[in-house]
Amino acid sequence: MTYLSRNCGSFADKRVADWSERHSVGLGPLDHDHNLIFIALGTLENELKFLRRGPTLSKTVKFLSHLTSRHFTREEHLMESLAYPRAREHREQHGLLTAWMEAVLPSLGENRRPSYDDAVVAYLADWWSLHNERADKEYGRFADKRSQEAMTILDEFALTA
Repeated sequence: MTYLSRNCGSFADKRVADWSERHSVGLGPLDHDHNLIFIALGTLENELKFLRRGPTLSKTVKFLSHLTSRHFTREEHLMESLAYPRAREHREQHGLLTAWMEAVLPSLGENRRPSYDDAVVAYLADWWSLHNERADKEYGRFADKRSQEAMTILDEFALTA
């Protein structure tokens, strides 16, 4: 049972782009990243639902992949800089999603049943929601104890990225 089906009955009843303050990790730049990722998921959902294929879908997939990669890099840099004790485990979770996305996303919309595309988007929504609620909130609580240092790290990283 997916996050979406647990919380609203069916995939069609809910947009995956619903980011809210409950997703906040308490660090503005990372919350902004999460919000953009949810928006990109909603865009992907709409394109698949309304059968938009070709260059638009491909651009959205590339954009989602870019946002994910940039966010993971920023998050991992922060965790390493703060010596977060579960950084390696968190990075491994990122690696698993990245590998899955690289294997699955390029084939979206290629003459498959709509249920396949729906399942891919639902999996991504589940992954981001659960990862955010568990792993991201955990490092957010850790970083909150050193919030000024964490924001300085994120600000300096933004200038070099």
